[in-house]
Amino acid sequence: MSLFSLIMANSDNSYREDVELIVESVLFSAGRPLSIPELEEMTGIGRSDLRKAMKKLKRMYGNRKSAIEIKKIGTSYSMQLSSGYVSYGVQVQEAEMEKDLLKTAALIAYYQPVRQSDLKKKLGEKVYRHVDELKDKGLILVERDGRTYSIRTSPKFQEYFGLEAGDREELKRLMAEKVGLDE
Repeated sequence: MSLFSLIMANSDNSYREDVELIVESVLFSAGRPLSIPELEEMTGIGRSDLRKAMKKLKRMYGNRKSAIEIKKIGTSYSMQLSSGYVSYGVQVQEAEMEKDLLKTAALIAYYQPVRQSDLKKKLGEKVYRHVDELKDKGLILVERDGRTYSIRTSPKFQEYFGLEAGDREELKRLMAEKVGLDE
């Protein structure tokens, strides 16, 4: 039984009134962008109703003064901080990431695509653990490159640090600033 079915079985509210609230709660809790098929699987709500709910939520958040927005990222949707409030949220997110790991992430962002063997020369053996951890968090993409790996940031990396997905120069600047790299 889907989450939506469970809620509806225990609710007197009408279907239409709950769809937006269910989608909003799932987006809030996910902490990552979700596609319509993922939302459909998680909630049991049909795609057509999900698309309508998503449009309504985007409009609702767009029309009110809020630090939160619903943003389309590729084919997925995310609940995230509005650009004017990202700097406040990043301070909290950084606290969740140890300083050495943040430095590795910054170097990847700054030099991307970067070979893992080059990172090892700069950071030592800990780079293997850091790459695994960043990969597990979905913050980097790793591809085989001869005897080593080529590493670059993922779209989730930019979202995590509150940057526009296509703003590579801003990403480099922010990450250089975070760990004291000279540009």
